[in-house]
Amino acid sequence: MPPCITLRLLALCGILLGLTASVKAGSATDITGLYFTGIDNNGTTLAGGTADPHWSVTYANVGGSTNNSYIGPAYVATTTDPGWVSNSTTSKWIVPPGGSGGDGGYNLPGNGTSGNNAAYYIYTLAFTIQGTGTGTATNQISIGITIAADDIYSIYVNPNLRNNGDIANNVTPAVTNNNGAWSNTTSATLANFGSNNNSVFQIGTNKLTILVRNSNSITGSSNNTALNPTGLLFYQQNNLVTIDGRVIPEVGTVLPLLGAALAYWLSLRRRREVGQLFEGDSLRLRV
Repeated sequence: MPPCITLRLLALCGILLGLTASVKAGSATDITGLYFTGIDNNGTTLAGGTADPHWSVTYANVGGSTNNSYIGPAYVATTTDPGWVSNSTTSKWIVPPGGSGGDGGYNLPGNGTSGNNAAYYIYTLAFTIQGTGTGTATNQISIGITIAADDIYSIYVNPNLRNNGDIANNVTPAVTNNNGAWSNTTSATLANFGSNNNSVFQIGTNKLTILVRNSNSITGSSNNTALNPTGLLFYQQNNLVTIDGRVIPEVGTVLPLLGAALAYWLSLRRRREVGQLFEGDSLRLRV
């Protein structure tokens, strides 16, 4: 093969390899779908007993076994337990389906952290990271959240799952709170850089997964078979969602702000049209 053809082939291969690498290296530009618990698509809080359109309970384990009775769309709690921190102005407590008293009831199985009466529930929210390329997002992403849960929680981003939907044993949570987390909110940061480097984000669909263990403040095995309160409250307060330091507006405020901006723009346009009409009339009168 002539040397010139060989060089051309090598150059072409280099270009193709470069294109492949650029496609695999994802660069995030926006994040959508990070809905708080207990709100609709416009960020308005939902009534108690309403199915949450964004959060689901994708797995439930009672006594060491999968229990499908508590798997499905999460529901806004019909009432909140007296010991829980109050609902926020932009979010509400959600609970697994099948609670005592029907969907929206917060009393469910769970006593202890091990044994026949232990129980945990896995809540999942799908959100989207938009950008260029595919695969792992390589630029800096940070998601600040505020959370309360009854009783203790672990937060995962895109965890490996077993066939039944449970989280695999070898997966390390991004954030864990082993104390009772229902009477006050705690803050957490999910990030792929810096001191909070605890998550891997993908271009496209991502899964925010929160395991809530209903232990009734009991460590170890328990003989208590009574139902007790459990639930999840998730929102954003004084925390930021950023891409390379650029703030991404939270879902609860971005839509109303866009609506107000659109209304303002339309009003300015109408004023300009009316002004032009009057100006044209005055010109015709002067003529």
